Amino acid sequence: RTKLVVEGAGAASVAAILEGLVGGSGPVLALLSGGNIDASLMVQVMRRGLALHGRYLVLRTRVPDRPGELAQLLGRLAGERVNVVEVEHQRESPGIPVGDTGVELTLLTRDDEHCDQLLAQMRDWGYPVERLD
Repeated sequence: RTKLVVEGAGAASVAAILEGLVGGSGPVLALLSGGNIDASLMVQVMRRGLALHGRYLVLRTRVPDRPGELAQLLGRLAGERVNVVEVEHQRESPGIPVGDTGVELTLLTRDDEHCDQLLAQMRDWGYPVERLD
């Protein structure tokens, strides 16, 4: 809740309090320590947690290779209350027809149901969609 970064062992006291494993009466102090975590590992941990809770969606689709097509797709996604984290273009990849551009999107969503709704909506809009996460 306070968005602190601590090591697992450094947060054990808080976990014990939250699980009701601390006996006695009166005020309790939880000592938090650590935080020496590699930034790239932290990103992996965060992405894994988001994916486990249905909040992280990686997908592949295609758009016509014309000006404004990607902007149109992103505008539609914004209308669905999706936060676009990353966009990757793939023009020369095998399997992408001439005249199209492959697009890999990393999105933050509300939950698993929102992910499923979003994939169905994109298909309704005419985009071929493949879930990658």
